Amino acid sequence: MNNLFKPKVLGYMPVALASLLVAGCQESSAPSLQPPTYTPSVYAQTVTPEHPFPSSAVSSPAPTPEDVSKHEAQVANTNKSDYSDLPQTSTAPKPTVKPKIKEEDAYQQEKPTLMGLKLGTSKSVILERFGKPKKQFVMDEDEDALQVYDFTDFSVGFNKKDTLEFVDVHSTEIDPGLRGLHLGQKAQDAIDILGKPDTNTAYVLSYKSQGTLLRLDLDPQESTIQSIKLFANR
Repeated sequence: MNNLFKPKVLGYMPVALASLLVAGCQESSAPSLQPPTYTPSVYAQTVTPEHPFPSSAVSSPAPTPEDVSKHEAQVANTNKSDYSDLPQTSTAPKPTVKPKIKEEDAYQQEKPTLMGLKLGTSKSVILERFGKPKKQFVMDEDEDALQVYDFTDFSVGFNKKDTLEFVDVHSTEIDPGLRGLHLGQKAQDAIDILGKPDTNTAYVLSYKSQGTLLRLDLDPQESTIQSIKLFANR
């Protein structure tokens, strides 16, 4: 009787063992229901209106001390006040230097001058003293044409021999060399400085000396000096 039951017992054991193995495999292959954990430092992003999308989750490596020092040097260089290496814009032209008249060259009865110039002076001497004129033209009103050189504040005229024929001052900003007298001053100022004139009207004051004529044209309403000329008295 025992022999009859042995085959049955041996036949059941493989089936039971197989059932246990299948159940174990099913448990090991089933997916885990526990949610994965994430590192907050990687996924915690700040979203602002200026940046509506989070930045990359990959963090940049920390800067080295050498990188920090280079960055500070670059920032310091942007704030420097030395602009010598930058292209320079064109500057405004320098104002013309006003000629100064020496005291010994000022007007005197025995040595009549204007702008410190004496009639008969050569053109080369005048150009060497005052430089290149602003304008140049020919005045052909007289029998002999005159070359006129305009230096803005005053002008000079040369005859065909290239010697000085006249001087004309027409700016209040220049010293004509009349011992302090300037354009715009009163006729009485001229009389106080230069003495009694040879001609005295509401329109002109004139002084004759050494074959020359110093003429001061006046504004008859204000009695102010409008122009000053020195030319030959023929």
